[in-house]
Amino acid sequence: MTGATATMVVKATPADRALFATTARLISCLVTESVVRALYYTLDGFEASGVAVVLCNAMSTIDVNYGSNDILCVIPLQHVPVFKHDGADPRAPEIGLLDPLDMLPLVFEPIEATEASNAAEHTDLCAAIIKALPSPGWALPKSFKLVEFKGPLSIWHRYAANARIATDLSESIAEEFESAVKWQTYSYEHPPAAALFSSPSIDWEQSIVEGHPTHPMHKTRRFLPPITDFQPGEYDLYHPKLRFVALPKDDLKITHDFEGLTAPVREAASANANKPLVVPEGFLAIPVHELQVAHIQDKFKDAVIYPPEFYVSALAQQSIRSVIVPEAYKELSLKLGVGIKLTSAVRTISPASAYLGPRFSEQVVPALTMDWNIVTVAKELASVVHAHPDGEIAKHCSAIVRQCYENTSEERNERLIVCTSLVESGHAGSDGDVPAVIRIFDLDTEDKRADWLDKFVKLFFEAFLPSVIHDGVAFECHPQNCVARFDLDTKELRGFIIRDFGGLRIHPETLKASTGVDVDFVEGHSIIAEDLDDVYTRMYHTVIHNHLQQLIRVLGLHYNGRGWRIVRKHLHAIIPHDHGLYVSWLSPENKTFPGKCFMRMRMQGMYRFHLHGPFPNLIHYRGVSMEDDPIDA
Repeated sequence: MTGATATMVVKATPADRALFATTARLISCLVTESVVRALYYTLDGFEASGVAVVLCNAMSTIDVNYGSNDILCVIPLQHVPVFKHDGADPRAPEIGLLDPLDMLPLVFEPIEATEASNAAEHTDLCAAIIKALPSPGWALPKSFKLVEFKGPLSIWHRYAANARIATDLSESIAEEFESAVKWQTYSYEHPPAAALFSSPSIDWEQSIVEGHPTHPMHKTRRFLPPITDFQPGEYDLYHPKLRFVALPKDDLKITHDFEGLTAPVREAASANANKPLVVPEGFLAIPVHELQVAHIQDKFKDAVIYPPEFYVSALAQQSIRSVIVPEAYKELSLKLGVGIKLTSAVRTISPASAYLGPRFSEQVVPALTMDWNIVTVAKELASVVHAHPDGEIAKHCSAIVRQCYENTSEERNERLIVCTSLVESGHAGSDGDVPAVIRIFDLDTEDKRADWLDKFVKLFFEAFLPSVIHDGVAFECHPQNCVARFDLDTKELRGFIIRDFGGLRIHPETLKASTGVDVDFVEGHSIIAEDLDDVYTRMYHTVIHNHLQQLIRVLGLHYNGRGWRIVRKHLHAIIPHDHGLYVSWLSPENKTFPGKCFMRMRMQGMYRFHLHGPFPNLIHYRGVSMEDDPIDA
């Protein structure tokens, strides 16, 4: 890439960086989900290894010439992406998986020369890109030019118009992109401090700069009416207060001793108010997120709303709705329904999830095939949800009491770090631009990084694959749900804590056969798998595509294939070769695997039930050179 471009990248403002962060994720999803097609062309003499030419749709006929109207955008890439194994376009290799980390922070759109151009500082690069597009296969006019995109809305509106997306849906999605950019800009302008290994777990939870690596709504924060629509900086989501409401017990579905387990929180609120919190006969007092009071007042007319003097300060974990309450709890925490849309979902608690969690914890977890020295399941001990017949309303009055290990970790000589935070960078403070995993474990060479990953992957698979192999139960092991346990003295990884059951995948027949336990769930719950392939699909997305891919890329072990070689080694060691999971994940014939499609789901209004498409199976990825791997020989 030209020197002018490199200078532009270095001097990018927080607003420019935020525009690209969301744009890159949108392009990644459109291409990887095969919503559109993308072709790869190499470049010589530039910082970019090549470019991705993203077409306007996935149905372009390959035996006709493409013109400027067929191009959605062009992205310079710093690394070669993952190609489709069966790409048939004669023009160039077709991209199967395009990750934001593949990209350089620059995106172009095609225009006619008669239109205004802002490409002056990228003239050489644009000329090289246009020259790289060979005819045959292309019919570009002499007036064809490329100009710089300034954000996701340009790409989204261009795609939506071409795909004839309904206007109301298109605008709703565009508003979520705008929110993501706005909140990401604020995060760049006010970066959290770089957590140290000595920092408490809550500091790691609150150290997130960018969040989800590929979701286009990674920073979306939409406060649903009647909650005030706060702007970034107007409300501290990480330091909320708990408020209290009371409703008739006959109007609630209460699981286990919710009233008893929340007594310490009520007592703390009474102490803060310097008066007793009086609960009417036959009512239950429920701690709620202070923002959720507006929804309670709006939807549940029988609710008693306690005045603000009855409050307890809380500290929110990464998910925002899960909080620790130092004034009241040491070994417990709360998960609260709150009407905020983060990424693609409103962060309430469905009646089905409120029903399942305590029952799964009590009946299923103890029977699972798991090494309890390595993995700890944060059990959900009690819950409450409103009994309103419309679950979309009931979910706004909900709460779960969950085990919490973070506050007592030092008593066990452990440091607990939520796994998402390990791959984050861009923090304030010394070396804040270095990914946390590299910074705190001193992984300053490739061999050190590979050795660290080897130990991590081995323990990770030993923690979470046995329940899949033996019981047909997949935990949602994405990095927000996984907390790594490190020895406080040696920094050696000891194991993991897994939390949150909303994304479980359970095959009841296999669970029954292996444990004798019937899972107790609400009919139609999204966690129930029709077959074991469904379980394997959920596990692949959370473990391989999401968790390990991001870690491997951040450690610099993706493009050379070394990280995936480590993954294969440990999969071969732990999965019996005659097991269905081995065939599903490791069979050479399975060159693709069903991947979770964020944009396809959003365009169809889905979030609990997933849509999947054929993604390249990263387990088989051998690096850019695609050399044979002796482990698989």
